[in-house]
Amino acid sequence: MGKGKLYRVLMHFTTPLHIGEKEKIYNITQTFAHSDTLMSGIINAYSLLYGNSSTNQLVESFLQKSPPFEVSSTMPYVGNEFFVPKPIGLNLHLYKDKGIIEVEKDKEIKKVKFIREKDLLSNFPGKYKVAGSFLLPKDMFHKFDDSKKAPSLGKVKERARVLIDRLSSSSNIYYFSHFEFKDNAGLWFYLRINDQSLEDKVKAAIRLLGDEGLGGDRTCGLGSFEAKFVESSMPQENDRAKYYVSLSLVNPQSEDEIKSALYYEILTRSGYIYSKTGLGVKRKAVRAFAEGTVFSGKVCGRVVDVTPQKFSPHRVYCFGLAFLVPLPEGVMMIDRK
Repeated sequence: MGKGKLYRVLMHFTTPLHIGEKEKIYNITQTFAHSDTLMSGIINAYSLLYGNSSTNQLVESFLQKSPPFEVSSTMPYVGNEFFVPKPIGLNLHLYKDKGIIEVEKDKEIKKVKFIREKDLLSNFPGKYKVAGSFLLPKDMFHKFDDSKKAPSLGKVKERARVLIDRLSSSSNIYYFSHFEFKDNAGLWFYLRINDQSLEDKVKAAIRLLGDEGLGGDRTCGLGSFEAKFVESSMPQENDRAKYYVSLSLVNPQSEDEIKSALYYEILTRSGYIYSKTGLGVKRKAVRAFAEGTVFSGKVCGRVVDVTPQKFSPHRVYCFGLAFLVPLPEGVMMIDRK
C-alpha cells in the first residue's frame, strides 16, 4: 500500500453502462467495473494521449514493482454516501447478537454486499438495519421514499437489436442490457498517485476515458462519465492491524501472499483486449482474489502477462495489484476453526 496523494474519484455517468458478465452474453450486465477493467481503460486512454513510448515506460514501472499510481475497483455511491464491499468473513450475526444490527429475519444479513465506508472503518459505532444489499444506519432510512427498500442506484434496461447474416441476409433479434444510474448515484474509486510528476497526465487519461467510455459497446456511446477528483485520506497506518481488506482484485505474487488470504473468493478474469490494435482478440484467462478478500497482513499482488499467442502489436497485462485498507481493531470475523 503506497503513501502517495490519495483521491476519491467520482464517476457521474452521462450514458448507460454495460459491463459484460459472460462472453457473448449481452442480456446480462454487471453494475461495477473491477480494478483490472478500470486500469486497462486508463492505460489505453493514456496511450491515446501520450503515445506508445510514454505508455511503455509507464507500464514498465508497474512491472518493476514501482507503480506510479494505483486504483481500487469501482464501488457505488448515492448522494454523499460512499459504499465499499462487505469484507468476506465479516460476522454480521455477531453484530446482530450485540444489538448493533436489527433484522426481522436472519436471512436478511446474508443479502448484505455493501457497507458505508465510514461505518466499516469505525467498526459500526451506531445502530444499523439491512436495506436490500446495503447495511445502513437506522437514522438514514428517512432519506428514502420507502424505508424497506435499499437506496436506488438506477435500473437495468434492455434494448432489442437485430443481427443481420452477411451471407443470407436473415435477421436475428437479441437483447442488450445496460444500467442507467440515477442523477444522484454513480460509481467511485480510489486513485493513489505515487509519482507526482505524472499526476496531471493520469488525471487527463481518466477524463479521456470518461469521454471514450468504460465497458462494452462504447462505439454506441455507452459508458461515458464525468470524473470529479476529491482529495481524500486513509486511516493512519497501523502496523498492528490484524486484518486488511482489499478494495481491488489481487493476483498474489508469492506463496506467502496466497497463505495470508484468510477469507476470500476467487474470480476468473478473461475477455477481450482493451486497445485500439486488439479489438476482438481474446486475452488469456487469469485468476484473482475478489474485492472484499481479507488478508492477515499487507500484500502487494502483481501485474500478470496475459498476451495471447500470435498477438504481436503489444504485450497485454492484467492489473492484479492490491489496494488494501486496514480493518479497525475489534472488528468481528467468522471463526476459522
